[in-house]
Amino acid sequence: MTRVKRSQTKIKKILKKRGYKGGKAPKGKEVHHVKPKARGGKEIPKNIRVISKAKHKRIHRKRRKRGKI
Repeated sequence: MTRVKRSQTKIKKILKKRGYKGGKAPKGKEVHHVKPKARGGKEIPKNIRVISKAKHKRIHRKRRKRGKI
């Protein structure tokens, strides 16, 4: 899977709208795309989640195992 550049400005706007100070995920959390950008996922609120770093690692590990990344 090809790496795709994320638009930090769009993500920041989405997080600010959700009440995250400065448009950043809190300590210990990360931004996750439900449908990966490389698979056509967009940077829209419906596709952006803020999840713990540990959960984010698990999700991507599982995707790699299934050949989805």
